[in-house]
Amino acid sequence: MASESSSKRKNAKYFQIVAAVLIAATIVVFFRSDAFASVEIKGLPAWQASLAKQSLDAVHEGMPRGQSLPYQAEIMKTVAQRIFAGYEISAEALGKDVIGVNFSAREEQPWSVDVKVPQIGSPALEWFEDDVSPLKPQIEAMLAGVPLESIAWSDKALQGEIEKITEEALPGWAPSLLMTAKGGAREMSVSFAPKMPMVLAVNPAPVSNSLPSVLHGELRNRLMGESAPFIGLPVAWTAKHTREINLWAEDYINDQSITRRSASSAKASFSPSQISQLNVRVESRLYTIAAWAAIYAGTSDRSAELGLHLGRKVELHPDVPMEAYAEAILGLQEWNLSYRFGLRFRPVSDFWLGGEWDTKDDMWWAKLTMDPQLHKPYFWLRVSEEGDFNGALGWRATENISFEVEYDAREDDRWSLKMLGNL
Repeated sequence: MASESSSKRKNAKYFQIVAAVLIAATIVVFFRSDAFASVEIKGLPAWQASLAKQSLDAVHEGMPRGQSLPYQAEIMKTVAQRIFAGYEISAEALGKDVIGVNFSAREEQPWSVDVKVPQIGSPALEWFEDDVSPLKPQIEAMLAGVPLESIAWSDKALQGEIEKITEEALPGWAPSLLMTAKGGAREMSVSFAPKMPMVLAVNPAPVSNSLPSVLHGELRNRLMGESAPFIGLPVAWTAKHTREINLWAEDYINDQSITRRSASSAKASFSPSQISQLNVRVESRLYTIAAWAAIYAGTSDRSAELGLHLGRKVELHPDVPMEAYAEAILGLQEWNLSYRFGLRFRPVSDFWLGGEWDTKDDMWWAKLTMDPQLHKPYFWLRVSEEGDFNGALGWRATENISFEVEYDAREDDRWSLKMLGNL
């Protein structure tokens, strides 16, 4: 009777210890407390092993140190069997205060992975398919040999691991997992939803210093319609594909009849944000065509004028862009018509340096010009052979409207304010 009573007390103590550590382990599994490592895990994939090791380390730390290591290993095995479903578990003492826990799947279950592509339009669809193609074999490798029952206690770890590998390939997309079992087959479906912030609008802005402004609006409308598939995409993902978006916009503009007839080429610059800016510079390789109407204020010498610029690109040196041009300017106050004939070259980007003959005063002028750009300041200045100075500082407010403060030493009212309509 004494022996039987002793055995009962021992079993009761054993189950009390098991119950205590089981409760502790359950808390750790779901709340992931940190603890020092004193358990070796074998037989689990890395993403499950880190969770199991963290939990069993905490269990081992909470065990009474007066018990023998084999006895602690037996408790560890019992606790692990209760918590980590889907695996056969054994435990053994490996050394001083170290317990080895071995996991083996109860049933070999093959997994298939179905990566679903969201409903997005071309060309974004092709880019998404390229990004997502490496993920399927990676996820299949993660699930190889993993029992379906074990997903119940490691689903958050699996979700976190898949989010980690998709974040680099698909920034801004949130993966969702759905597991199904049909017979002996196991399938995981991975779908993706865009995360905030998303692209709400794309604002194309074609600009050109060699084509008439009336053509810019047509290119803008066409590009706005074609950029509709980018609406609703994650800003982070479009930032990753900035280069592809630039190339797509350039190819689209270069394929337009306007661009081909004028021997032009496009250079795009995409700025990802909720209201994304798509700037496209379209310049002709052979011609420059510009027209303008100007209204003057602050001077009695001029009131308004019309102007036309026709230029032909020439190549005296392959690395130095040059242009021969002619301009006709009609002053609307006295209806006087004057002409300018010039030759200029581009020493650096956006700057032209050259000389021109002005029929208004029958003399040569040296001229330096900075190409106007949208929402940026620009200038032009020229000096005559007699030392007279003429120049302006301007601001291109819109695609069609610019403002200039002009100085002309030849006029009685040397300073004037000018508004130009770029036609």
